[in-house]
Amino acid sequence: MSEVIYRKYRPKFFKEVVGQRPIKITLENEILSGNLAHAYLFVGTRGTGKTTLARLFARSLNCLNRQEKSAEPCGQCANCQMILAGRSMDIIEIDAASNTGVDNVRDNIIANSQIPPFNSQGYKVFIIDEVHMLSKSAFNALLKTLEEPPKKVIFILATTEINKVPETIISRCQRFDFRKIPNKDIIKRLTEIIEWEKVQVPENILSEIARRSEGCLRDAESLLGQVISISGGKVTEELASLVLPSSNWQAVDSLVEALRVKNLSTALNQINNLVDEGSDLSVFMADFVNYIRQIMLYKIIGPSFVIDFDDNLTQAIKKHAQDFLLEDISKLLNIILEKLSIKETIIVQLPLELTCVEFLLAQDSSSEKTSDFKNFQKESKKPLDGSPEIKKLQNNWHQVVTNAKTLNHSVAMILQTSHPLTIERNLLIIGLEYGFHKEQLDNLSVRDKLLTIFADILGKKIDLSFEVDPNYRHNHQDFKGKNESEVGDILKTFGGEML
Repeated sequence: MSEVIYRKYRPKFFKEVVGQRPIKITLENEILSGNLAHAYLFVGTRGTGKTTLARLFARSLNCLNRQEKSAEPCGQCANCQMILAGRSMDIIEIDAASNTGVDNVRDNIIANSQIPPFNSQGYKVFIIDEVHMLSKSAFNALLKTLEEPPKKVIFILATTEINKVPETIISRCQRFDFRKIPNKDIIKRLTEIIEWEKVQVPENILSEIARRSEGCLRDAESLLGQVISISGGKVTEELASLVLPSSNWQAVDSLVEALRVKNLSTALNQINNLVDEGSDLSVFMADFVNYIRQIMLYKIIGPSFVIDFDDNLTQAIKKHAQDFLLEDISKLLNIILEKLSIKETIIVQLPLELTCVEFLLAQDSSSEKTSDFKNFQKESKKPLDGSPEIKKLQNNWHQVVTNAKTLNHSVAMILQTSHPLTIERNLLIIGLEYGFHKEQLDNLSVRDKLLTIFADILGKKIDLSFEVDPNYRHNHQDFKGKNESEVGDILKTFGGEML
């Protein structure tokens, strides 16, 4: 199915090509002006459109019915049809990886280039893919032809490894550097394909496919094809997980949050919970590195940096970028990359656990120089907001918990151990002890229900934010009006401890 999708929707016109706008404009202008180079060099990673644009360029030059002021091939004439079917004698595609020797260059390129194109009004075009695979003697033979090219012959050399192409070849070509396709452009293309295929695919799955393809549209279309092939017309997250490596970005965010607030026990518990649930830690660690990298880049570049995540995670990354010092982000990345070099370990989660321990030890030693892990959660000097609205919530918190039970008991139990911190400009901030509680409360359906519950109590619409409260023990005891032993009983119920 993946191959069918990829071939079925290969662009047939310049306007259909995704990305590479500067290259498309330049090639179209050269077609219209007739000011053509004799050799082109297309450089870029796989799946970015090199071969597609080479074929389009060749077809446009040989189209019999192309409009005078348009670079688009008609797609209907005999030449267009033969080229589309791969039967044109004037368009010769060669895979250099399979034809590396000098004899192949002499037989397939040099000899053929001496024969004029069958279309007297067009050009003979040689498209040499993975040209860097040619041998030194083959390059030398090709160089002679590039230095003195026959009339009406154009060479298009494509490569993913420009460093292996001799400078003598590069200097005789007009070079175009193909960029990776932005995620938003890949998602737009995938959205078009599922509409044409009449298949339902959730947007978050399309986003994950785009992210996994790493700027390669062909890989993205291939992954989409595999997902569609097992779906029966409607793709679910469960079905998609059979093709896509499963990843929980909220779990990644929760781990980052635990490290930010210096809660080592929460971080280690979360890692081991992932193992118990059967998560692929190699995928999780790769995603963890990517997530930290996005935080670093946003902190350095600022709003002009495009974050490759959905709105919720984008906001989380922006907040982390604001809260983390750049020095700490760099330190965390260096530690995790060092631990990833541990190839063999009988405990799969050990590299990630060591990352958390070493990072927080480094944090602790740079601040108060203490080895007491209880000090990783520094208490905030900011007390609970004493506003009338907070007091109203305090008096009606039992109602909040009771109403939340209609969602599920887990949410109600989390709320039982949480408290409102402050309300300002209609933004209510709820204080939590653990980052993974935030993940459950920030779920879209849960959040909408909670907004309704709080609006009913306060008599006005509000917005919600959830934060791990670094002064949790003091603030929660103050809010609940209970003694320390009762707070301890609640924490014990949820598997926590008082620090």
